[in-house]
Amino acid sequence: MLFAVGAIVLLLCGETLRAQGDGTRIPMYLSFQGVLIQPDGTVYADGRYAISVKLFPSATGGTPVYEDLISTTIIGGVFSLIIGEQVPLDNVDFTQQLWIEVGLPGTTQTAFEPRTRLTTAPYAAMAQQSVVAGGLTPNATGVVRSLNGAQGDVNILAAGGLVITQDGNDVTIDATGVKGIVTVTTQDSALRVQNPNGPSVVLGLRDSSISTRHLRSTGVAPGIYGDSLRIPRITVDRDGRVSSISTVPVGPTQTSTLPIASGRYFNTTPNRQYSVTINTTTAVPVALPTLLPNARILVTIDSPDGMTAYAISQRTTNGFTVSFAGGLAPNTSFSWMVINH
Repeated sequence: MLFAVGAIVLLLCGETLRAQGDGTRIPMYLSFQGVLIQPDGTVYADGRYAISVKLFPSATGGTPVYEDLISTTIIGGVFSLIIGEQVPLDNVDFTQQLWIEVGLPGTTQTAFEPRTRLTTAPYAAMAQQSVVAGGLTPNATGVVRSLNGAQGDVNILAAGGLVITQDGNDVTIDATGVKGIVTVTTQDSALRVQNPNGPSVVLGLRDSSISTRHLRSTGVAPGIYGDSLRIPRITVDRDGRVSSISTVPVGPTQTSTLPIASGRYFNTTPNRQYSVTINTTTAVPVALPTLLPNARILVTIDSPDGMTAYAISQRTTNGFTVSFAGGLAPNTSFSWMVINH
């Protein structure tokens, strides 16, 4: 978001391309939003306004390479423009650096300064020529363009008891002969189940949350799992959370309990949340009196809509903060567990 002299806040939202299968030039549109603020700091009154839009090859001065006058509705000072609907952008050369200038003709703010520099998104329009020349069009059908990022001749190999057979275009992976625990490895610690007839499902496994302690293939039901020198005794409550972990160091009657705290956080706001602070001393259902410096913290995002990279920081004796790179989406939640050991 850029603050322009003359009191306007601009946000470049991006570009929409509509590909055509006959090889003709792709029509382009720029989505542009902002907040109109008068010199005294107040927003413009609600109503219809004519906003001038110009593209320049320089930050100051020069001759515009594109201009249009767009009528739009202002609500609470906020305006939204689709540039290119009235005057096409087809003849604009996006191979050069461009700046956008907006203004309100007929007022003292005929041009807001400084101009806003166009960044990567608009220049993506030039890729349409290389995409067609390099091979497939963006909406090509009946082809597989890559497999897990690999292109060219890709071979599917069987290992660990799997049997792979091919019958025409059908490839069958048979795991009926596999016994024991199957290891699945991904590059980004997430398993993606693609559904061609509905939404996809993303299963996130973060921070090596599953190592030598394995979940049953039939799912986790309430109860106690593991009761030997090798596998810790894990107690799962009726909500599926781990409520305690204990080890058996000497014999079956001598146990050492690991302090556990756990809870779930819901984003009930209408906006994305980029940081959430957890107080482990008041956590529900399980709290801790003091969070140790070397405590292990596990976080799992519960909804595929909320999947984003995150980091744990600002540890204190009372809790910690979870920061989300893409923000925790509204109406989504994450579960957390602390092994205070």
